[in-house]
Amino acid sequence: MESVNRHVAGLALEALAFKLMRLLDMSYVATRLRGADTGGAEVDLLFESARLVYSRWQIQCKNTARVSLDDVAKEVGLTHLLKSNVIVIVTSGEVSAEAQRYANKIMADSNLAIIILEGADLAKIAANPPNILDVFTREARFAMRLKALENLQ
Repeated sequence: MESVNRHVAGLALEALAFKLMRLLDMSYVATRLRGADTGGAEVDLLFESARLVYSRWQIQCKNTARVSLDDVAKEVGLTHLLKSNVIVIVTSGEVSAEAQRYANKIMADSNLAIIILEGADLAKIAANPPNILDVFTREARFAMRLKALENLQ
């Protein structure tokens, strides 16, 4: 992921995201899906799960210092075409405050869950892979607070 070659670094981040999703026992569907199904846009990885209920997870990898609101908005738009329930943003850097506010608003106002894994989370998981459960639980509890019934209007 630290390669000076952006293509190599990007592929490494995608490989890491693939491994993380497999650690969660998700079923692989596609890599770099592009075409009519996505309106020409590209989705880095697509996974599914039938644990308790069916869910489709789309994963966007960003080997950049900062993920922007536009990066998150593109993924939100693709959920309508792909019928995804969950967006996972995996970045070696950080998500901008503006992008985080947008993700929070989308989660509060829709059935989507947006999971954000930043560089610090990746380091925590690399140091001890079972930490992946802590990171995903943190994100799930955050979404649950945003979607609390008392927040409905």
